[in-house]
Amino acid sequence: MARHLLAAAALLLLYCAPLAAQDNPLVQRGVPAEATAENAVLARDRAHASARRIAWQRLLEQTGATGGPIPPDSQLENMVAALIVEEERTTPTRYSGRLTVQFNPGLVASTTGRSFTPPAGGGGGLALNIPMAAQSFMEASSRHSSLSEWLELRRRLRASGSVASMEIISLSMDAARFRLGLRQPAGEAAAALGGAGLIVTENGASWQVALGSGG
Repeated sequence: MARHLLAAAALLLLYCAPLAAQDNPLVQRGVPAEATAENAVLARDRAHASARRIAWQRLLEQTGATGGPIPPDSQLENMVAALIVEEERTTPTRYSGRLTVQFNPGLVASTTGRSFTPPAGGGGGLALNIPMAAQSFMEASSRHSSLSEWLELRRRLRASGSVASMEIISLSMDAARFRLGLRQPAGEAAAALGGAGLIVTENGASWQVALGSGG
């Protein structure tokens, strides 16, 4: 049963096709993020770092600024204004997904020596119609009695405007652990999720999440 549950959940997290190229090189969509490590959290961090490098290389190719060295990971991370999870799949030792990487125009300009003019109707070179990136992260866990219960809990979390991302750390037949990227302070997000048909019990730096009524 556990094997079937994991297989079904994994199938529902398969990638969608990369989005079409954008006019704004500062916004790179459909960037692959893949890595393997000794645990899911480290694999995610490595995958996100790899995605930032790929997004940077794409930006340079689009702007004709190729030939220079790739900045170190710490510098690239500071240059990213927002990182949006499009699709993701997590196992205990592997992370794979697709991201939208949005760079800060000022920091990119100072690094490349090139100025960036935003597309018509753009906002200072930043992407349009991209939801606010996660402002904080919360480790959470849940228990479920069936696959359908887990899928409904996950659906409600992902549908909430308070949740920017949901990264599954572990999943078994009756329990799950995941990392939530929140667009609001934790207390406000917990209250919003309560209105979305979820019961959130706060326990310091972690949450216990369960299905409630409504949603």
